[in-house]
Amino acid sequence: MNKKTKIGLSILGLVVGVSAVLSGCAPKVTKVSSSALPPAKKPAVAVQQPTQPVITKKVNPYLRKYPWLATYNIQSNNNNIHFAFNKSILTPLDKMILRKDAIYLKYHRNTAVQIQGNCDRRGSESYNLALGWRRANAAKAYLQDLGINSGRLKTISFGKEKPLCNAHTRVCYAINRRDHFVPASR
Repeated sequence: MNKKTKIGLSILGLVVGVSAVLSGCAPKVTKVSSSALPPAKKPAVAVQQPTQPVITKKVNPYLRKYPWLATYNIQSNNNNIHFAFNKSILTPLDKMILRKDAIYLKYHRNTAVQIQGNCDRRGSESYNLALGWRRANAAKAYLQDLGINSGRLKTISFGKEKPLCNAHTRVCYAINRRDHFVPASR
């Protein structure tokens, strides 16, 4: 074989090989419906296990109904009830405050309350002591009507001995005419 024949055969072999590769190895395209395909697998996701147990905080059932009870302070001055001059009659606002106190006492059965009746500085000491008793007993009677046991409610009158405000103004007098609630021992 001469040199030209060898080159020709090698070129021919190369052309045949390339065409065979191109024609034989090409993927066959066929149409397949999507319903015939198997469902795609979802990639596995590693779930990290907690290293410490999850602690769920138990919430008292009454806090679901009355969430304000969690921070309620019965002896706060905001929970004082106030009276008109020389009166021991409860106003609608006073009754609303006493209803909140009753709810608090209903769910805190070991708590007893001392109701302290107070008056402004006008009038005699004996008159103000008697008026303080009437005011404290009016609050006690209303709480009893709401279902609070009278053994948990104690009353005392301070008359004009414990003023919150010492100025000689109508506003200070109104602030001092009050019933104040203090948790007491049973």
